[in-house]
Amino acid sequence: MDNINLRYILTRAGGVILAIVVALYALGYLKKRNKQAAIVTELRSLSSDSSFFRQFYAEDAKKSLIRAVGLIAKANNLGLDPDTAINRGLGIEEKYFAMDGDKDAPPVKESLIRSTLRANYENFRKLGYEADFHTLQMMRDGELPPVRTGPHAGDKAEVGTIIDPALASGLEKVMANLEIRPQRDKGHKMSDVEVSTAKRLATDLSDAGIIERAAAERIIQILIRK
Repeated sequence: MDNINLRYILTRAGGVILAIVVALYALGYLKKRNKQAAIVTELRSLSSDSSFFRQFYAEDAKKSLIRAVGLIAKANNLGLDPDTAINRGLGIEEKYFAMDGDKDAPPVKESLIRSTLRANYENFRKLGYEADFHTLQMMRDGELPPVRTGPHAGDKAEVGTIIDPALASGLEKVMANLEIRPQRDKGHKMSDVEVSTAKRLATDLSDAGIIERAAAERIIQILIRK
């Protein structure tokens, strides 16, 4: 009788423990999903036309880009890879079965947002930043801390423009024209790769209706002479 009671008690105890483990796992999973959803909501706000292409002040555009990259890094810590986080921020959910309509090229603005965020997240990683609590907290406030690791350790990166705003006024307020990069000297001479990138961006901004075609052509002509 004692053995039967002991077996019964152990069985019940094991069931209770299993139920607690499952409940804790489910609670952790829900918390994680809620945190992911909050990040996606913020990314969606930062990816809106008014935030991404029409900031009132250049400093706000820089801070918004830093916040967006910080959110992508935080999402990655929570198991949401950068491409998925960016897509969800754009309102695009994963599709498990491809349809014929899915093969269409994305709109130019959407493509600009995606490429800008992805490239700047890669720059964040290549510079040697780590997505630790201190770094992510500063980025949430729109600030870049000193680089923690790698050849740029101890340095502070900058958010600079791809196309010099002197070539088209207002481009310093467009997040698509910004990039996180190592500090540059004032007399920095653009490399051939940088010139090519700036020319391509001018065309994309024109195609997206952010600048006039004439402005894009003027920018390209000036860049060709550099």
